[in-house]
Amino acid sequence: MTRYRSTSTCYGMSARRAVRAGPPRIAARAWVHVSATSADMRYTGSVSNAFVQSMAHNFEQALRLMEAALTDCPDDLWQTDLWPDEAPTAPAPHGGLHGSAPWFLGYHALNTLDYDLAGEFEPWAPPQPFDDNTYGFPNRSFTKPELLGYVDWCRGRVRQTLDGLTEEMAARPLPSAHRYHGMLFAVIVGSMPLHVVEHASQIRQFLTAAGLTVQPMPGDRGYRG
Repeated sequence: MTRYRSTSTCYGMSARRAVRAGPPRIAARAWVHVSATSADMRYTGSVSNAFVQSMAHNFEQALRLMEAALTDCPDDLWQTDLWPDEAPTAPAPHGGLHGSAPWFLGYHALNTLDYDLAGEFEPWAPPQPFDDNTYGFPNRSFTKPELLGYVDWCRGRVRQTLDGLTEEMAARPLPSAHRYHGMLFAVIVGSMPLHVVEHASQIRQFLTAAGLTVQPMPGDRGYRG
């Protein structure tokens, strides 16, 4: 099987995790479509400009790509590390698991997205069963249905964040507890889809190198929508 060199250094996350009581609440307003496709995000926040609408579109495209990558991964590759020498699945130094299998890359991308949307401005904890972690590192492997459910959870979190976004909120520097403390919240929000796309693309490349056919996505040759 083709070997890949990992170029990602994004596994480190803040060890300070507060607890949120219950799932995130989504504002009950009338949604306005961002684009023509029904799968795209909808946005009705107070920063209703083309930039924020484009972020909603980018988030949905990134989550669709991760959803497709996880769906296409067969059971026999679900726990196979992409980089067995550099990042084999094993206990992390401070607890939990670290690795490079498709399930782990999917978990890491979604968990980081979920955490960064809170930005340490509010109490946060991932939904069950993803609260079974040690400093962000999972205590067990997660199944495909569990991670596909996390994709949907993250869609709701994105809607909640963009729906409530204001100019003042966007301009807030991240608190000292965050790994990117001092960065403006709007900057990290704008970069979040890229991180999801990075790991979804790694999974898809891994699958195609193994001789599997993945479903065409926007930007792929043969994609027809």
